[in-house]
Amino acid sequence: MRSQTLSPCSAFRCSRLGRPASPVLRLPIWSAARAMHLRKNREMPRPASAPVRLEPTATAMKPVVGDGGLDARAAMQAIITWASSMTRREDLLARSDFPLPGDMLAFLVVNQLAYRGASRPTELADAVHTGRSNLSKVVRRLEEAGLVGRVANPADGRETMIGMTSAGREVAARIVATSDNNLADAVADWPQSDRSLFEELLVRLVRSLDDSVGGEIRRVAGGTWTDSASPWDPKRTQPTED
Repeated sequence: MRSQTLSPCSAFRCSRLGRPASPVLRLPIWSAARAMHLRKNREMPRPASAPVRLEPTATAMKPVVGDGGLDARAAMQAIITWASSMTRREDLLARSDFPLPGDMLAFLVVNQLAYRGASRPTELADAVHTGRSNLSKVVRRLEEAGLVGRVANPADGRETMIGMTSAGREVAARIVATSDNNLADAVADWPQSDRSLFEELLVRLVRSLDDSVGGEIRRVAGGTWTDSASPWDPKRTQPTED
């Protein structure tokens, strides 16, 4: 970066000629030019943190999806957003009497194990949105609480998986029952034919969507994807025990 700095030799020559040496200037040329430009135009750049103001027009206020009403896409988004919200999760954690109060990641891991059974650590980390190293700390806390343990993968006998202890299964059953109560209440007044059709179409949707994304849903969600031996009964919120 060039600066308008008078060298010692130039100052010496000026003094030899009887002219006073110019003072040393430290201001870079581009900075001086930029300052002159700003003074001339009296414009200062907008701070990066300045808010962007919008007019409250109809276009600015409406959503991209669901503006015409609650269709299938908007309905699914609403359920997913509610079910995965911090408010909902904290409510379930408290009402299920989770033995590690306030430990949301531990709660989410047990919730995942409730639906998928013994799982690889990498799968659990992906499902609860955390890193493998952090998941190891969560698993350690759950082990100390007596809720989970490590088990060899029966497929090869070498890979370590995370599974629930008897106490962990009891906690998982409470989480599922607490969560199921809301869905059970929602469809309690539906005719049996409607509940059966709803379950059939929902399972069909999940399988079709999983096929369209190359099995990603099954990989991320885990669990057993065989056909259910009996339909879900909203009146029975407690999972069966072997």
